Amino acid sequence: MKRFVCICMAILASSLVFAGPDADDTDFDVGESISSSYVKKEKVWPNPKRPTAATSEQIASSRDKNPMNAGESYEEDTKEIFTYGLTDEIATLLDTLVQNEDYRFKDAAYDLFQETKSQKIREKVLSYFSMTKDPCLEDFAVEILNDPYEERHDIVVACFKYVAAVKSTDAIGAVVDLLEKDDLGYFNEALDCLGEIGGSEEAVYLAGYISKDDLTTAQRQSLVKVLGKIHADETWDILADIAQDENEDIYIRSYAAEAIGSMGRKEAVDILVDLFEDENPKLREYVVRGLSDFTDSIVQTVIKQALKDDVWRVRMEAINVIEKHNMTSLSKDLIYHCKHKEETVVKEKIYKVLAKLNTADGNEYLVSLITDKKTGDAIKSKVAAALLENNHAGTQEILELAEETLKNDRQKNLRYALGKEFAKYSRPEFGDICLKYIQSKDTSTQGTGLDIYARGKYSVATQAVQDLAALAEEDADGKKLANNANAQKAKKILGN
Repeated sequence: MKRFVCICMAILASSLVFAGPDADDTDFDVGESISSSYVKKEKVWPNPKRPTAATSEQIASSRDKNPMNAGESYEEDTKEIFTYGLTDEIATLLDTLVQNEDYRFKDAAYDLFQETKSQKIREKVLSYFSMTKDPCLEDFAVEILNDPYEERHDIVVACFKYVAAVKSTDAIGAVVDLLEKDDLGYFNEALDCLGEIGGSEEAVYLAGYISKDDLTTAQRQSLVKVLGKIHADETWDILADIAQDENEDIYIRSYAAEAIGSMGRKEAVDILVDLFEDENPKLREYVVRGLSDFTDSIVQTVIKQALKDDVWRVRMEAINVIEKHNMTSLSKDLIYHCKHKEETVVKEKIYKVLAKLNTADGNEYLVSLITDKKTGDAIKSKVAAALLENNHAGTQEILELAEETLKNDRQKNLRYALGKEFAKYSRPEFGDICLKYIQSKDTSTQGTGLDIYARGKYSVATQAVQDLAALAEEDADGKKLANNANAQKAKKILGN
């Protein structure tokens, strides 16, 4: 009965247009006229559906992301937890699946959702299907947003995030309705959601919403950020005016600057280049973001200047643009910043970008940090991670560094950090170092070696893993030959 009444109300609402000012009203407002032209969409209820089957590529990727959990026994144990586990146990499992981007358990999660009475589990399952972007719970989420009044706040918020993740256009009617009912406390959630699922019509509507007197500055800031997500060309003029309005809130101007750049119109370049001369660093930061989709020579000149900015956040945005467009010509500029005083967070970003740019001078500099005795271990681990991820240079030097750490317990943290990086990839050249980690007398080092082996299954280390796994066997009296966690770990790896 409730659904029938809501449908009738939605149909009635869909026939109405927002009331605008009279044509002869001397206080006629452009923003209000834009908002008033928006016709509300009907509230709808999607049909129930089961999850789509995970593709072979998704399944392979799920297993590859965590080789320790790649076997059939793990999948069977996981399904058992879905069936018999306690609430907290299932919740923790779902968090792990989301973190590991594991697509293998969509059916089990869906079936659990249909039978559970736990709101906590429902929220976790919604998060799981938000990660997989599967619309199988669209009917539930849209119905909640259509009528959220007696629902827990957390479950409503989870539904906002879910319909945004799966791009549910069926939720637009409900989301717009909740946006207008600010007293319910879902303004920001509805606004963010509309930025993901709305189209040009919703963007124009939101652009008109900016002029409403009862909005706080924070709400107007959020509105402009969302308009930038939608990229509707129809809002260009309004956003361009806001970006250039010196009397406007600086955050609103900044978000507008980024938004006009993201629309890809050439006119944006001239506006943004002019705005980069502004004294406010926040505006300069977002101007660089706005220029990130352009490669004109004038833009490259601005990026080079942004690298010299006194504010590190502006420099960081310039580095992001260099990475995005593979600006190898600025490699020497990046090296200069690393060699001179620079914030740690910026240096760590530069290591990654230099490794990706793969220039001769950039690679030479990064490898020199690995081999220089004066370089700190924390820096060496960051540089090694960047080089190994891109696999262009420095692998041999990193392997030699790892061997040095195996002989020096004062470098244990660096040893562990390098081992974790080796465990991310399956490369033949990692076989020998894998064996040496496993042969270590340090338990944590040995465990890291097993992680490296689990990824690459290196033949040179197989016998060492088998010998370790044998310690997990029981003697004739049923007693463990050794109380060794790594022995159990080795046995599990070989079983997979």
